[in-house]
Amino acid sequence: MENKTNLVILTLLQKIYGYRKEHTHRILNDVFESLNSTLDVEISLIGKNTRNWIRVEVVGDDTKVVVNYLSRKFGLNLGLKEIRKPVVLTGKIVDSCKVGYGLYVDTGFYASRPIDSLVPLYKLRSHLADGRKLSLRKIIDAFCLYDNFPVSIRITEIDLEQEKLLAEPSDEQIKIFRNWISTKIERVIILGAHLEHITFALKKTGFKHNILKIEEIGLLEYVLLCKLGTNTSKVMRALNRHLQDVSMYVFSPEKITKIIGAELPLIINSHPYW
Repeated sequence: MENKTNLVILTLLQKIYGYRKEHTHRILNDVFESLNSTLDVEISLIGKNTRNWIRVEVVGDDTKVVVNYLSRKFGLNLGLKEIRKPVVLTGKIVDSCKVGYGLYVDTGFYASRPIDSLVPLYKLRSHLADGRKLSLRKIIDAFCLYDNFPVSIRITEIDLEQEKLLAEPSDEQIKIFRNWISTKIERVIILGAHLEHITFALKKTGFKHNILKIEEIGLLEYVLLCKLGTNTSKVMRALNRHLQDVSMYVFSPEKITKIIGAELPLIINSHPYW
């Protein structure tokens, strides 16, 4: 966050990518215009940084109110010196499958360069694979941990001198995955599309009635909870004809239990996300 007298420039933890990027601009501008009309403030979209995180300009007497609101709704990037471990942050997976020793998560940190948080392979094995020595590729494929998937992590180590961050999956993220597995129902994960475009595509393809629920996990990220017996691969192929520049993956509890070799222990007193 940069300050110039009464002017504040923010980097929101929301990326612009995927299908019909101009629609993302319109949605954000609608949010900003609503705030502009009710508060003594003027918010404008000024672009995005090299990692596609959105940058906005805020000016007015109610700047602090707006900063707090945007922080809750989208999240704001922080400087390394502003964080304390352990802290839970939400970011987007980047460079998935490009290395074999862990998973990188972009949480918007930037010093002399963009600084991603590394979730080491041994942490992924411990938290998601019951300690089994699976390859990174198998864990990524099982849990759909591909680029732009929103994930919650806990920062465990901060090296200011080397500008390095180490992390692990947060308790909340583990809970979400375990609850998805406990339903034994397949989900289609969609990265890079808006809800109205997804619902339109479902209607056009005739698969609307195969979906129990559409769950929002980000402004451009959604999960389709499919009815039992639905051919999820067929759903994805049909949707791909209507949604360009969109990534889709199947989250399959059956596949996960086969890969891991046993069911992950369920979270007690928690409710499945459906």
